[in-house]
Amino acid sequence: MNIGAIGIDSGHLEAFTKLINARNKAGTTRCRVSHFWSDGSNDWVQTKNDKVRLEHCAKWKAGAIEHGAVEAKSLEEMLKACDGFMVLNVSGGKHSKFAEKCLKTKKPTYVDKPLTTKFAEAKKLLALSRKLKAPCYSASSLRFIAAFDGIDFAKLGKVVAVDAYGPGELLKADPHLWHYGCHAIEMVDSIFARSGQGAGVKKVSAVEMADRHLLDLEYRDGRYVSIRLERKGSWEFGGIIHGEKGAASFRETFGDGASIYDRLIGGMVSFFEGKGQPVPLRDIVETVAVMDAGNASIKKKGAWVNVPAVK
Repeated sequence: MNIGAIGIDSGHLEAFTKLINARNKAGTTRCRVSHFWSDGSNDWVQTKNDKVRLEHCAKWKAGAIEHGAVEAKSLEEMLKACDGFMVLNVSGGKHSKFAEKCLKTKKPTYVDKPLTTKFAEAKKLLALSRKLKAPCYSASSLRFIAAFDGIDFAKLGKVVAVDAYGPGELLKADPHLWHYGCHAIEMVDSIFARSGQGAGVKKVSAVEMADRHLLDLEYRDGRYVSIRLERKGSWEFGGIIHGEKGAASFRETFGDGASIYDRLIGGMVSFFEGKGQPVPLRDIVETVAVMDAGNASIKKKGAWVNVPAVK
């Protein structure tokens, strides 16, 4: 299966191309990233004179070529040449328009985090995927962290609360929670998926501080989550899970990202090969609703904002 990637302003272009094509060479997947294309936009470079970030983008593009992908002359060329797609633009604000074009081919489409930066756009993608029966999947790599493997959720009992933390890196194009808030929010969502309790956030309160964002989530069944998105601390994710029978802590360092990405890639190639979505798109749409409500709460100085139910 030839996979085409859209966007060259994210390190995921090189990393995903390398990991998928290595699996292809090893004979563990039929997938290979064969093409990439960009409309020329670059949201990773946030100032005109940011030479370091420009160099990073050039490196990522060269890396994709080194690992076997070629640059398509147009999006239309790539849509015809490939059997599946990855929308990898660093800005989630660009994802919806490209994901729609991919889904209209009815070929499987992976959309990088965050799925979109507007709840209305996320709902539209979900509806389009269902209407066309076009497979669509999105996820943060933090859903699949190894730190969860050592937790016996049965021994914890029903999870009643989670205290979590993670980096709060900002992107000018996607303010507040959109760029890195999605990682911690999806990480918590994964905890409840593993405990068998599922999604269901009722309302959100969020505040912005000089070096962090603080986020509180109240669920429809009474569960409670607090998240700190830190910009001065070390590049780690972690937290404490509070169950009715016990508590468990977890901690995950990014390192070079290889092990975390490898788990994400495993789910992606399985998805492209028609073996289902590791995470229902409906659940990802709810995380968009949570971030949308959180950003609205920030504008209201932390006032609680209701999260619309997602069907």
